[in-house]
Amino acid sequence: MDLSSLFNSRVLLFLSSHQLIAGTCSHDPWFAIYLDIDLKNHKWGHYFICGYKGYYEFAKSKGVDVGVPVGLDVLVDGTVPTGSGLSSSAAFVCSSTIAIMAAFDVNFPKKEMAQLTCECERHIGTQSGGMDQAISIMAKSGFAELIDFNPIRATDVQLPAGGSFVIAHSLAESQKAVTAATNYNNRVVECRLAAIVIGIKLGMKPHDAISKVKTLSDVEGLCVSFANSRGSSDPVLTVKEILNEEPYTAEDIEKIIEESLPSVLGNSPTSLDVLRAAKHFKLFQRASHVYSEAKRVHDFKDTVLSKLSDEDILKRLGDLMNESHYSCSVLYECSCPELEELVKICRDNGALGARLTGAGWGGCAVALVKESIVPQFILNLKGSFYQSRIAKGVINNNDLGLYIFASKPSSGAAIFKF
Repeated sequence: MDLSSLFNSRVLLFLSSHQLIAGTCSHDPWFAIYLDIDLKNHKWGHYFICGYKGYYEFAKSKGVDVGVPVGLDVLVDGTVPTGSGLSSSAAFVCSSTIAIMAAFDVNFPKKEMAQLTCECERHIGTQSGGMDQAISIMAKSGFAELIDFNPIRATDVQLPAGGSFVIAHSLAESQKAVTAATNYNNRVVECRLAAIVIGIKLGMKPHDAISKVKTLSDVEGLCVSFANSRGSSDPVLTVKEILNEEPYTAEDIEKIIEESLPSVLGNSPTSLDVLRAAKHFKLFQRASHVYSEAKRVHDFKDTVLSKLSDEDILKRLGDLMNESHYSCSVLYECSCPELEELVKICRDNGALGARLTGAGWGGCAVALVKESIVPQFILNLKGSFYQSRIAKGVINNNDLGLYIFASKPSSGAAIFKF
């Protein structure tokens, strides 16, 4: 690589929390491929580089000529507070990747872009599951989307009339890339280890479980079969019977899988970071959350498609949201005191249901509210939750509209040409 090309740069400007931040980025395509992102010095501009690197890797794998440099003058703007649990990082990566794709006059299908952008964000050091990227690209106005993977696909879910979602920021910033080893990536590792242990407990050879099992969905069929033998179809029943509620130590797991954890997870530097930081692993709790949450997702869709009245549908959806938050808080442990306070205030002020959203550990809560009370609901939250923070100077009263607002499903990413 010709190092002189590093000085052949363009300026990248983006807005973050009302501050204009400038950075430089070489427009030599090889710069994007070989540039190492400093994971210990997190900057929002890194998400743009994630999209840049990911596009070139994907385009080359598809046989697209990426040898001719394309200059980019980029301005990024948005009103979503960073670290708010509203997929702002995924939106940034998706828009960056799509903009670069458009600059090369290349067009990939949405399904491929959803998978590509998921891989892109992993350059920042978080083991993203892909849901945020998928909905950022595949969303449709007026619909919720049921996202399935392997292969990735989206199913439209028409929401009932009479309800609205209110987004409220807890004002605790969720920096999932910064705290990944103890929070976000830790849960990914715990879920994979839970899946491997479940596979072995249900008859898989340790070597096969380690090589073939990546997620809890890979052993869901085994869990259902075991539950069937007990007169149920609920994989959580299997989890309760074969996993210990007490946390596992690394040594406990290594005895079961007959291999050291570093050798099992050694192909992932971020997973090794988790091993260095973790004292124990809560396999029972994480697996119970994942399987029960998956059931709630399908219950949500089935409720919407049922013949219940709109009012009864909304009530049931609210109940599912409340159950989800409890599971996120108690089993997955990704809440925080500010979110717990905010969710309670939402329910106390008439929300049919409320839960944290996004990665957790800060960010936003989403509340399902009857449309008729939305203005009063927002006013009540301003007084009950935000007014004391305004008085302490945490936020400015003039910016309050950025932190609490009503929202309905909108369209996903698009390219506008002028």
